[in-house]
Amino acid sequence: MSELVVTIVIVVALIGSAIVTSRLAWETVLGAGIWMVLVGLVAGVPAGFWYHVRLYRSLAGGLPTRWWWRPTGLHSRLGTAERRRVMPWFYLGAAGFLLTMGGCVLIAIGVIRSR
Repeated sequence: MSELVVTIVIVVALIGSAIVTSRLAWETVLGAGIWMVLVGLVAGVPAGFWYHVRLYRSLAGGLPTRWWWRPTGLHSRLGTAERRRVMPWFYLGAAGFLLTMGGCVLIAIGVIRSR
């Protein structure tokens, strides 16, 4: 049931964002995209870096080589206390990434509509 709710929310968000971006001036869409990218990078990059530092400190013994390429596979090794210290940074970094990608989409829409 929860998958259905998530699907409906995503579809409504996609349709709603298409309607909103078509009604706004291209300058507004472009400006909103630039701000979204800026905020996403300012929040997401330091949070992602700090997530990797915290994960490394929590799992210092026995990390595989190049662990930073797929760190999410290591989350199962975290204890409850370690998870509370590491995972908020993971979620903040992921939110920053999504905000940055959404901003890139808005920038592309603004540029295309400017022509």
